[in-house]
Amino acid sequence: MPLEGRELAEKVFVRLDTPSDDGQRAGTRYPACESLEATISALAKEPQFRDIAAALKAVEPMLRWRRRKSGPNGSPGYVEQHANGIICGPGGAESRSDVQLGLTIMLPQTRYPDHSHLPEEAYPLLSPGEFRQGDGEWVAPGLGGGIFNTPNVMHAMRSGASPFLALWCLLV
Repeated sequence: MPLEGRELAEKVFVRLDTPSDDGQRAGTRYPACESLEATISALAKEPQFRDIAAALKAVEPMLRWRRRKSGPNGSPGYVEQHANGIICGPGGAESRSDVQLGLTIMLPQTRYPDHSHLPEEAYPLLSPGEFRQGDGEWVAPGLGGGIFNTPNVMHAMRSGASPFLALWCLLV
């Protein structure tokens, strides 16, 4: 994980020390979630990721799932091929407005649309996947690698032959 991503994660966890509930909830589970169990099981086979796989398995029933609309360069069928599980944030298991922490699952051969947003963002990868910022090259940080997106940078991600799974956090 890039240094900036680790620094962002530290700020997120400082905020999470104070519980919150903004009263919003959303609870639909989408088709892309069907690949979650197998993807977490594959992660658990890696000794250094067993604890996080166990934690994800435990928290998954509490997640609030959302899908975003497609956008520039999103793959055909993108909306049905992805889901974002909200751990902390508006409508999440801990519903709050100052921190967003979640999980993204994408089916194989899915490209997340180009997008940007004001909050800085960090992604630790829990499966193979690729990221791109601006017009740069696609990079594959690898399992356990990470990406840090500065505020308003255009970025996207995509899966390859297997489902894509990543954590993400934004400081709002």
